[in-house]
Amino acid sequence: MMWALHRAALSNGIVPVIPAVAVAEGYRTEARGDRIAELLDGTEVEPFSSDAARRSGELAARCDTTDLAVIAVIELADRRNCAVVAQRQAVLRNAAALLGHELVLYAV
Repeated sequence: MMWALHRAALSNGIVPVIPAVAVAEGYRTEARGDRIAELLDGTEVEPFSSDAARRSGELAARCDTTDLAVIAVIELADRRNCAVVAQRQAVLRNAAALLGHELVLYAV
């Protein structure tokens, strides 16, 4: 599903965006770094700025989670009005609700 959505986005001129902290988490937890590198082709990796870090930390505290990579994704999606493609739906939904937004969430 992830690959199909990625290819569809790129073929329609949509550039997927991911926060750098989520990329780091992917390399930390996934054994297949080559697949991550391939997925990042055509993707914008957004630096994790001090403002994004502050907002993410505050949101993580409100969600009572230590999963900063997922929270950084929600912070980015909220700020840039993006849809979200991810696995951790419970944390994503909780964070989005705390921000007062209904985000488009695609489970993979």
